[in-house]
Parts: sequence; structure tokens; C-alpha cells
Amino acid sequence: MSMVDVAELRRLVAEHDALAGDRSPDARQRLRDIGYTIGVYTGEADAARALTRARELLDAGRDGHAGRPGAPADPGRRTPPAAAIPAEAVPDALLAELGELAAREQGRPRPFSTLGDVLHLARVALPDCAGAAVSTWHDEGSVHTLAAGSPQLLALERAQGEAGAGPLSRTRAQGEGQVVVRIGPGRPGRFTDRARRCGIRTVVAAHLRTHPHGCTAFSAYLHSPEEPAAPVLRLVAALALQASITLDRSALARTGADLLDRRHATGLAMGVVMERYGVAPHTALMLLAQVAQRLDTDLGTVARRLADRDRPGARAAADPG
Repeated sequence: MSMVDVAELRRLVAEHDALAGDRSPDARQRLRDIGYTIGVYTGEADAARALTRARELLDAGRDGHAGRPGAPADPGRRTPPAAAIPAEAVPDALLAELGELAAREQGRPRPFSTLGDVLHLARVALPDCAGAAVSTWHDEGSVHTLAAGSPQLLALERAQGEAGAGPLSRTRAQGEGQVVVRIGPGRPGRFTDRARRCGIRTVVAAHLRTHPHGCTAFSAYLHSPEEPAAPVLRLVAALALQASITLDRSALARTGADLLDRRHATGLAMGVVMERYGVAPHTALMLLAQVAQRLDTDLGTVARRLADRDRPGARAAADPG
């Protein structure tokens, strides 16, 4: 229970039991507030289930199993999830079941999920292909290479900061679609000189709609000096689409993880405010929003700071006595 203050949870359960028989409006409101706070600690939205889960967590933390000392097991009591109880209390059978499910999930066939997979496929599928790369040309002129098939191609991508010399700069000027850049004996430049030394004669680049403040492109480097045929151009477009999907999937995963983190921190912070000041959930949220406005920041930042400060380890460090 790394995120739960056991002593505080035990105190909340005891206070709930003491107020259970009191029918006054103040007692009923206090019971609702306690139930919400316990729900934040246990991850249960229903107050009755949250109270049951809290008792199970306290029992598991005290005895290493779900039952009270000397008390018979309650067949109607629901077992808490593995993530909510100490590691030593998790049955070996549950771990074995999780391992089997994880192995089965890893064995499922999946589409190419990394840029490295896409670059490898380009090297294999495109004729006379030396490799591929994915880079972003930022508005201020810098070039950030997200992936490259070899150190030579990485150096080529970095050399595209020279305006108009490389396919990325031309893709940026064109705005969308494909561009074909043939490395001929024209004006020398850092990009063209390095491309010739690497045996690169043609570069096919495709614009990716993945970056709001710059131009991201998928570039396929070819040894052939001839104009690429239509099937090659279509294959480059398909590989570029796969690279774009991979980048979008990664961005979505990062956004989802950030949203879950913010939701968890906001729930913990609301529980802290409710418990310390005896306010209702909507009042706690309103107070957090007002503090964020006063500090000229966002609600997530205030919630994370308050939740981090109120964790057991943080309180012990702040108050060693």
C-alpha cells in the first residue's frame, strides 16, 4: 500500500464506525466525506465497497492475509486486487496466472509498433535502398532525427539544416505529399557531398502530419540514380503512413498516461483537502482550482504537489519527530 497512509486509513474507518449510528445531519455529511476519502484511498467509487476494501487492506497489512487474527474467513468478502495489497500477501497462483496471461499477450501478432520496425521494412522492401530515417525540421531551423537506419543516414539527416539542400527542407517548403531529390553533380553542399560519399543518388521523402510546430518527414535513401517507379513511390507512401501511425500511437500513449496520473493526483489531493478541512468533494475541488488560479498554474500541478507532500514518506521526512 505504497500510496496509502495505513494509520490515517485506520483512523478514518474507526471514525466511520463511531458515527454509523448517529442520524444527525452533521454526522451524515461527515460520513459521506469519510466515505469519499476512503474511496480515494481504495480506488472504489461506491462507499460501501470502499469501506469493505479498506477493512481488507488493513487486515492484509496487519496479518499478511485477508482474515482477522483468529476470525474465520468470510466467504462473501471480496479479495482485493494484487496491486492493493503487500507483495508478500499475493498468492503464487495469482502471479502464475498473470504471467501466463502476459506471455499470451506478448505472443499475439501485432502491427509494426516502432519506428525501428518501419525503417527495417523499408530497407528490405525498397529496391536499392540504403535505409530510411524520420526527422522533424522545427520552425527555428533545427533538425531533430527521431530514428535513422544507420549512423551514415543519421549524419545525412543532421546535414539537412542547409536550406534547400536536402529532401526535408524541400518537403517543408512544399508542405505535404512526396518529394524526390536526385543527388547530381550540382552545387556542392554539406548534404549533397555526404550523400555522394555514402553512395546515395536519390532520396524520396514523404510528409507526416505529426508535429504542430514543424515539418516531420519519412525519407528513403536509394542507391539508384534513376527516377523511382510508381510502385516504389506508393510503397514509400505506405511506409510513411505506418511511421505516422507509430508516432501518433506513441503520442496517444503518453497523453493517456499523463491523464491517468493527473486524475489520480487530483483524487488524492481532494481527499487531503476534505479530510483536513472537513469540506464536501465539490468544495475541495473548487478550493484546489482557486489555489491554482492564485498561483498562476494549472489544477494538475497543484494536485500533484499536494498529493506528493501528503504521502507517508514525504510527511515523515518533513516531520521526523
